[in-house]
Amino acid sequence: MTRLRYHHMLAGTALAVILAAIPLGSLALDRSKTAPGSGSPAEQTSTEASSPALAATIESVTTTEPAATTETAPTTAINSEPAAAAESTVAAERAVVDPLASLDPADRPIAEKIRDLFAASSDRIFANKKERAAAEAFYQSRNYAPLWVDKGLENARATSAIARLKNADADGLEASDYKTPNFAGLTGDALAEADLKLTQAVLTYARHVQAGRFAYTRVSRNIELPQAAPEPADVLSMMTAATDAGKALDTFSPQNEGYQKLKAMLAELRGSSGAKKGDASRQIETIVANMERWRWYPRDLGSAHVIVNQPDFTLKVMHDGAQVWTTRIVIGKPSMPTPLLSETMKFITVNPTWHVPPSIVHNEYLPALAQDPTVLSRMGLRVSYSGGGVSIWQPPGPSNALGRIRFNFPNRFLVYQHDTPDKYYFAHEVRAYSHGCMRVQDPAKYAEVLLNIARPQEHWTAERITRMFGHGEQDIQLQPTPIWVHLTYQTAFVDNHGKLQMRRDIYNLDGRTLAAIKSGRGGIETAPERKREQELIASRQRRSAPPAAAVPAARSGSTFQSMFYPAPAYGRPAFYR
Repeated sequence: MTRLRYHHMLAGTALAVILAAIPLGSLALDRSKTAPGSGSPAEQTSTEASSPALAATIESVTTTEPAATTETAPTTAINSEPAAAAESTVAAERAVVDPLASLDPADRPIAEKIRDLFAASSDRIFANKKERAAAEAFYQSRNYAPLWVDKGLENARATSAIARLKNADADGLEASDYKTPNFAGLTGDALAEADLKLTQAVLTYARHVQAGRFAYTRVSRNIELPQAAPEPADVLSMMTAATDAGKALDTFSPQNEGYQKLKAMLAELRGSSGAKKGDASRQIETIVANMERWRWYPRDLGSAHVIVNQPDFTLKVMHDGAQVWTTRIVIGKPSMPTPLLSETMKFITVNPTWHVPPSIVHNEYLPALAQDPTVLSRMGLRVSYSGGGVSIWQPPGPSNALGRIRFNFPNRFLVYQHDTPDKYYFAHEVRAYSHGCMRVQDPAKYAEVLLNIARPQEHWTAERITRMFGHGEQDIQLQPTPIWVHLTYQTAFVDNHGKLQMRRDIYNLDGRTLAAIKSGRGGIETAPERKREQELIASRQRRSAPPAAAVPAARSGSTFQSMFYPAPAYGRPAFYR
């Protein structure tokens, strides 16, 4: 009886295999023969032809006992090989699907939760999309292993990073902006979320300390600076490789001397008990505003560079970390401020021609011409008509508004540095009189210093340059050494004697910088804030605008300094002198 049941089972297995090998259409046609008129003649012929073979095959399987050699062969081929293949496939799939197997058993559930958080709701942790994408790619590359936890406990990397974030005030930031988790007592899911939150805090801090807390357009439209934030992937790679995460984070702050001296002075003021509270508070706020602006500049100012400090009305040439020359300058008046920018000095023009910009023509010369038709000729200006337009220009000469030399660092504001025939302004303490460009007190010496840095083999001197005056317009290229020009706004700086220097906020950039910091530190400007600012600007313009009849006539030989109408507080997009 047992052998009979065995053979029936074998017959059933073989039958199942045979049926599986027969096309489904054949079985369907075979069934359709019971319905008269169903199926085409060709289909019926095919079915009939296959049916006897099928019957014969079934009969051969279900009759006499097979030999011992034929009992096991079908069983091995049909059952054993697929089972072994299936087991092998499952094992391979397990090896691929479980990338967390290599992690420490204590960290594996944390990694699983980190993976789930990225799949579900990491947006609530990472508000910055670029940082979220970088963090997800970073964790995925390490099989979602936690960065700040080892074997379920806070690691040394986390301890160092947290200490740095809690001391963010040292860089003029707010430590409360960088929420640091307390890993003590956390387990499982809470540890995973804490790991991601610390990653987010570190990325935010690195971005803030290197590039600033808000877009500089909130302060002024007269700014064109890199404001380059670090790549989030680079920050995370550095955290992984660093032996001291806190020290690594400190390298993201500006490393230039101006910033570092302010940082040291900030610590000194906060730790001083002898300073008056009100004075110290004002100085601290001013230092914080200046440190914020330093973050907008390139991290590398260049081995040779020019630093213009607008509130100090000075220009300094730096080479290999040392100051090699300085001079007084005149900058833009408050209604037409000199912009903030970083560009390379390309060339120097000797005996330049001044092409009067449309803003000065419309705002100054046209009203003057209405009162005195001879004013342009008395100023040495010429008028040209071309293509239906009118241009006003001044040929090279001693009375040219640009003087004898112009220093060119092309920029979208069209500002430059130049000589001036109006030397008396350099005797003033406050020297904000131009239309946005910078006038240099000793331009020939300035040219000598720049050319000897850029072209040291040619031995330029101020005397050689002055001998070129009056011999036609000439350009001297500053090659091959590039010289950066950084137009800065430092109302607080530490001098060469270690003393804190404070300057007047002539363009109100400190006020706007501090307002942007205090209003959420995210660069979000509300409509009421914009409306109040616009009303304030309009009010100032109404108070300061002179009546048309009060515009003074030009002095002979003057560059028409006294003739101007107030411009918007943000200034115009282009200035020329």
